[in-house]
Amino acid sequence: MLLLFRFLFTGLFVGLLAHATYAAHANSSNDVGNAGNFALAVVLGIAASATWAPVLGDVVAGPMTGTLTDGSVSQDTTRLIRWTRRLEMKGWRRTVVFLAFVEGVRHPRLPAAFVIGMNQSLPGSWLERVFSREVYRFNNVANCVRAHDILKLRHDVDPGSHREVEVNLALRAHVREPRPEPAILPVPEAPPPPPLQRNSRIQLFAAAFSGSADVASPVPRPASEPATQDKPQSPP
Repeated sequence: MLLLFRFLFTGLFVGLLAHATYAAHANSSNDVGNAGNFALAVVLGIAASATWAPVLGDVVAGPMTGTLTDGSVSQDTTRLIRWTRRLEMKGWRRTVVFLAFVEGVRHPRLPAAFVIGMNQSLPGSWLERVFSREVYRFNNVANCVRAHDILKLRHDVDPGSHREVEVNLALRAHVREPRPEPAILPVPEAPPPPPLQRNSRIQLFAAAFSGSADVASPVPRPASEPATQDKPQSPP
């Protein structure tokens, strides 16, 4: 419905704008009619821009907001998918693959049937390649990496780059070869420390050079100075 209104309002806007331009050139004195055509063109232009706003917004902001708004959810809402899940738990592999193929034909926009079929198909079979190609169309990172490995390693098919940036980044990190361990660099031995040098500004006593711990002798008093003895003072 939105697509119908989009083309309808756009066509009316372009046609009315062309009519208003032709009428303005043909009869320039009719100011009221030209103003009315211009006002009606503005109204139709606003209506047309409202219908084109989601498309322009997706083009401008889609690369940034697509990681938050876009997604392929594997919903097990159909009765056939629920029945297939139960048979998968019981180990009925061939029946599960057949029902997954039927559900994929009925609902090709839901990834649940293709994921089940890819996991339950025989390794290297034609059905595994078909289911893996269908799973690679969606944007689940884990399922897309598994489908890429199945197509690349078992069937020698290159699925190409994915439309989602996150899936491409995960695939590059997955197929990147690990870096070799870095070689241990030899560390050369350190040279011996230089000999200690004495600081000439530091003056030492003679006893320090002799290495003895003798106490220095007392200094003799001069002969002119009488020897005094400390006498006890009497109490007053």
